[in-house]
Amino acid sequence: MADAACLVRSWRVGRWTATLTVPAINPGLRSCALIEWSPAMPGRPLTPSELAQYRAGRDAALADVARAKGLSTALLEFGRGIETRARGTGGAQ
Repeated sequence: MADAACLVRSWRVGRWTATLTVPAINPGLRSCALIEWSPAMPGRPLTPSELAQYRAGRDAALADVARAKGLSTALLEFGRGIETRARGTGGAQ
């Protein structure tokens, strides 16, 4: 990422490591975080357990940013398999 990072957090997701990088915050401008996977992005949908690990790490990292910078954060989550899992647990369709 070209800009200096405001925050970098890594956590385990099954056999992978996910790393969230948040760029420096510029007041009044939108910022987008970057998630990188190591050793590579999973080549299959995450299991329910892995998805829970991913979400817990991501949410904790975003909460760290909000606390450290006194910000509100918003998250859009979309992707193949997420809607199916939500439907199976009584979530919105």
